[in-house]
Amino acid sequence: MTARLKASLLLPLLCMFATLAGCAAIQPERSIGRELDDTNASLSIKAAMLRSEGFALDGIDVEVTEGIALLTGRVPREDDRMMAECLAWSSVAVRSVANEIEVGPSNGFRDRSRDAWITQRVRGQLLSDRDVRSVNFNVETYAGKVYLLGVARSRGELERASAHAALVGGVVEVISYVRIAGVPSDLPSRGERRAEACAGESMPGLDSEGNLPNSTPQLLGAAGDQQ
Repeated sequence: MTARLKASLLLPLLCMFATLAGCAAIQPERSIGRELDDTNASLSIKAAMLRSEGFALDGIDVEVTEGIALLTGRVPREDDRMMAECLAWSSVAVRSVANEIEVGPSNGFRDRSRDAWITQRVRGQLLSDRDVRSVNFNVETYAGKVYLLGVARSRGELERASAHAALVGGVVEVISYVRIAGVPSDLPSRGERRAEACAGESMPGLDSEGNLPNSTPQLLGAAGDQQ
């Protein structure tokens, strides 16, 4: 084999390895597998809420990011609020539940439109900051409250993201459920939190095979909690 032929064969391989190395260098902290699990969990929980008889859960928004299920919206009764949380724990993909549901009349179209506008503005601010890897963050807004979910590479990055959100017009509060990469979590057992949320209620399970619950969840309900 001539030197020229060897070079022609090696060049594509070197380019491929260089491309892969470049991809590894910019790979986000949120894995594709985790994102798929989150999406499936969101759809399953929402479907279970719509099937639930005797509870007004159709106005609840469900967003699962990094195994944290964020529940927002308004329901007429406290029983509805707790059943929604119980259903969220029914998915084995959920490690934590952030129950931000309020009890009272639902918001109007104008309020929902304002929240959507705020969400887009916050996402735009994160995208424009080169020191924030925006792909690792999920932004949700309800009643002027901005909820941040996902993974931050450092506490400094999380603080920058929170500051961007706070400066957007119409934002009344920024609540973070973002975990910081590399920081271990000391969480109570999933079974304890699930039992606390369901309080003996009959569980409309989401997992047909009866899979065992996860081992390290946390019920996140207080503003500013992080994991």
